[in-house]
Amino acid sequence: MKKLCLLLFTFFVTLTAFPQAEKGYIYLKNGTILKGKYSYSPDQKNVSVFTAGNLWVFDRNEIDTIAVKRVSGTRSFNQTMPDSKFFYRVELGVLVGNADNSQNAPFSMTGSVNYHVVPRFSVGVGTGIEFLKESFLPVFANLEYKLHDNPSSPYFFLKAGYQVAIEESNALYYDIVPNWIDIWPRPGNVSAEPLDSKGGLLINPGLGYQHMFSPTFGMNFAVGYQYHRLNYSGESDYELDIDYNRLTIKLGIIFN
Repeated sequence: MKKLCLLLFTFFVTLTAFPQAEKGYIYLKNGTILKGKYSYSPDQKNVSVFTAGNLWVFDRNEIDTIAVKRVSGTRSFNQTMPDSKFFYRVELGVLVGNADNSQNAPFSMTGSVNYHVVPRFSVGVGTGIEFLKESFLPVFANLEYKLHDNPSSPYFFLKAGYQVAIEESNALYYDIVPNWIDIWPRPGNVSAEPLDSKGGLLINPGLGYQHMFSPTFGMNFAVGYQYHRLNYSGESDYELDIDYNRLTIKLGIIFN
């Protein structure tokens, strides 16, 4: 519960840190230049400009250029919309398990670089850090599909890769050495040997909802199912596999 509250607090702090309105110079095609705060409508078809105590709403076709600094000459308005097909997503969240798990909700932070193959479909690669019994570095490929080609849209995702162990294992292997004095062997000394963490397979399908506040900044909320099989090895060719089945709850920032 404390981790969920911390996650919500981070979400609201992030919203405060990235306001929707930006300051700049708005160049209209009729030659007018306005200086003030501007913001895009949810469908990106209109731009609202607050200047000199007045609020103006313009169709994007009326605007030639929007710039942070005053510029000379004219440029196409489309240059203010990012033409790069790359975007970045950073997510913070928890891996929720049931009450029988040793860790009910380990923390997870991931980031990915993604490329729009087509407007609704993207591929990418990412990494991050997750705190299970040990700390792991997830390395994964990412597939995303948006249901709508709009600033606000649900989307499906699939992450698949490998959990790389980045610290020593906390798991122990208990070796029972029998007492051979009696005719029938019985338990004798017990030795605890540390296991080496080898990491393991990672797969995480799910769905989310994202909203772009401007052409370069947005946020998302996502839930999914995450499975990993973590491998451990010990002396005498001893091996141990531990399967994790978790519900992922994450908040993210999108920028390009």
